[in-house]
Amino acid sequence: MTVFLQTLADNDRYIYAVVVLAAVLALRSVIIARRERRAAVFPLEREIALQRLYRAAGLAFILLIVMGGTWAITNLLLPKLESGAILATTTPDILVLIDTPTPTAAPPTATPTITPTPRPRPTRRPPPVADEITPTPAVSPPACPDPGAALASPGVGQSISAETPVIGTASTPNFQFYKLEWRNANGPEQWNWFAGSETPVVGAALGAFNPAGLPPGSYIIRLVVVDNTGNYPPPCVVQVNVPAPE
Repeated sequence: MTVFLQTLADNDRYIYAVVVLAAVLALRSVIIARRERRAAVFPLEREIALQRLYRAAGLAFILLIVMGGTWAITNLLLPKLESGAILATTTPDILVLIDTPTPTAAPPTATPTITPTPRPRPTRRPPPVADEITPTPAVSPPACPDPGAALASPGVGQSISAETPVIGTASTPNFQFYKLEWRNANGPEQWNWFAGSETPVVGAALGAFNPAGLPPGSYIIRLVVVDNTGNYPPPCVVQVNVPAPE
């Protein structure tokens, strides 16, 4: 038992470092959960965000107990055990010489071999075809990981200067609701709700994105589909551009 406590005391600085790092992550989770709870539109979203907030607070309480226990073991319990062990030790009548083993040198640590990562080669674009009228480049839809939460329009990198319908599919087993959100691609990860419904949609308009009042720049639109258990598949996101007014 004393050996275990001594090991904890010898590594207390590493324990403190891990606790501080975990506390920072827990604080970040609390902040994100509070933001999601404030931005939630449906009661189920608010309940999920509140549960995440409670879990983060519980983790912070456990970290506080771990830090306090480590401090108590290092500064209170271990000194008492060591002083009791010194008092209980008696001097032997016969001096016994013990051969001290010669320490064996540790084997040298192998130097890892660094494998260079090949750089991806840029894909060559076909030369433009000369024509009297330059055709408008086709805009490809985003690659969505789940077919039940998929966006078809607007496409990747599409410029949006007026209110534009968002076309896609929001349909999953045990469907509860879906929501459309946007955020600045170069700003903090703070999502803003702009459309949603408790009725599933397949290959039709989910809502409309209106860039009026937004400064020019890149924005990300995402579709989140939630089922009756509060779970949801990976959201579908697409990045669009809001050009400067002419």
